[in-house]
Amino acid sequence: MKKEETELLPQNLPGGGKAIVEWCRPLWLHGADARRSLRLEVTATVASPDSLGMPEGPELTVLDNLAFRVEKALPGGAEHVMTVTGAGKRTWVYYLKARVGVLKKQDAREAVGPALAKLAAASELPIQVTWADDPEWSRLLGIFPAYDPAQWKADQALLIHMAKQRDAIHARRVVAHRAFFPDRESCRTFLREVRKLKFKADGGPKEAANGEIYGLVERLEPTIATWHLHPVVLSVKAVVVESGGRYHGWETELIESLEPPPLTPPSRK
Repeated sequence: MKKEETELLPQNLPGGGKAIVEWCRPLWLHGADARRSLRLEVTATVASPDSLGMPEGPELTVLDNLAFRVEKALPGGAEHVMTVTGAGKRTWVYYLKARVGVLKKQDAREAVGPALAKLAAASELPIQVTWADDPEWSRLLGIFPAYDPAQWKADQALLIHMAKQRDAIHARRVVAHRAFFPDRESCRTFLREVRKLKFKADGGPKEAANGEIYGLVERLEPTIATWHLHPVVLSVKAVVVESGGRYHGWETELIESLEPPPLTPPSRK
């Protein structure tokens, strides 16, 4: 995965501890690739994780070196789609063509297995290799509550626009969501159900200038980074759809970053 194509998704693990999911945004947006239906997961168990289950110190270098060697062992065309770190482990996830070789007749498991076994035997850390037929790319596409590329692009586009305005992306703020409904009763149903997600309704059903009925709800969010806000939007959209409405989008106030802009050389005229 290229650094500029990577998104980070922090997670709280059951029973305590943290996990970080690094995933490839372009591949997630494009959806499953039917040519690469075979999933490979290589998991390294960390010897001395910190109190949150994350690797630290010299083991970080060991993991980086291991990732490089795994990449070298895989055939051309293998896609590195995500890396999951947490609970004292790091897992690299790839999708490969099921058949490899010049004539595309050799099973990828048989072709790659010996190299991975040799790598595991020489590794400083315990290594586990897992294969699965996954033509739907469920491991990657299932990291969010739903798969909605159009909404992801909309959320990311608004985030980028605000970042260009020097917004403090990770500042806490209230985010409002607007949805339209065919009648007031449908809107009331939405306003009632969305409270279960700890949203506060801005009054009851409202009437727009064109006569459409809409509802407005809001909630304090710790950040508007896409990895956090996109799942929130999907949750609100699900309630809107169940109530017979149409999601219209989210909005929030710009909070200017206190960090100075990067230094640039004086312009030469």
